Amino acid sequence: MISVVVATYNGEKFILKQLDSILNQTLKPDEVIIRDDCSTDNTCKIIKNFINNNELDNWFFEINSCNEGYKKNFKKLLSLARGDFIFLSDQDDEWLDNKIEKMISIFKDNSEILALNGGVSLIDGESQEIKIDLGKNMYNANFYFSLKDIHFLNKIALSDLIINNVTPGCAMVIKKKLRDEFEKSYDGKLPHDWYLNMIAAKKNGCYYLNEPVMNYRIHSSNAIGLSSSAVKGFRKKLNYFDKNKRIKDLQIQIQATDKLNDDFGSIDMQSIIVQDYLRKRVTFYKNPSIINFLKMYKCKDYRDRTVIRGKLWDLVLAVRLESLISYLVNKKL
Repeated sequence: MISVVVATYNGEKFILKQLDSILNQTLKPDEVIIRDDCSTDNTCKIIKNFINNNELDNWFFEINSCNEGYKKNFKKLLSLARGDFIFLSDQDDEWLDNKIEKMISIFKDNSEILALNGGVSLIDGESQEIKIDLGKNMYNANFYFSLKDIHFLNKIALSDLIINNVTPGCAMVIKKKLRDEFEKSYDGKLPHDWYLNMIAAKKNGCYYLNEPVMNYRIHSSNAIGLSSSAVKGFRKKLNYFDKNKRIKDLQIQIQATDKLNDDFGSIDMQSIIVQDYLRKRVTFYKNPSIINFLKMYKCKDYRDRTVIRGKLWDLVLAVRLESLISYLVNKKL
């Protein structure tokens, strides 16, 4: 049995295209469950009309009693899914018509997979392709970092996931038994899809399919869009960077790894090393200094993953020049 779960909130502009792309799959889902997080636009009306007009008796729609946020909304959706395979869907993307069929076929020959993450292509608000330059050792529209060349199907280590997820959650499908483990452990801090992948990796079952399965829409209302690596220009970097938020995010990643260790057994040594790197990064952001910068720089993950621009920015922080530079740049421009 195949389930699709869809979280919506104020998505009237794009929801119809997403629903159409699910309806037109070459392999149909057995159930589609949609929960709206108290939209104030026409999202709910559009969904109800779509279900009624297409006479979809295996599509189910509910509205939350109050706004809960996307993490809690997806947690509830996952708990309702009855399928052996559960696809996650956002409200504003467009699935390729063979997404379900292609990804389900991978499971048939690879029984160890618990979470399968597909590749994405980027589109804008008009459904036009967004072309971006891939960073060094970056794949999948700069979502996935790998020092090794990647193949058609790639096993993802927990140590890779502690720093970054591999793809947006709307490109993933999980087995029901992974959902069951997730429900026992998830605390709602780390994004749900990221934590699902971390559990799967802890159990040696997280994989990445190196082919696009959907068009991922980038627009101003994304809950999660492009990372800071997409922010170009020093002035934009100055305005974009929020040290306190960065500290909080890193601490959540560290805590999520600790929770995996507590709930599913000891993590491997490489994951411990990566977690130590994140702790050094938190220390640096809390107290920027040359000494703390050098401690962070000694970590292989920092040297491998941080681009030259990022290292220069960290040096600016280390010598505490960001306020002066921000003043001079903005005054001049």
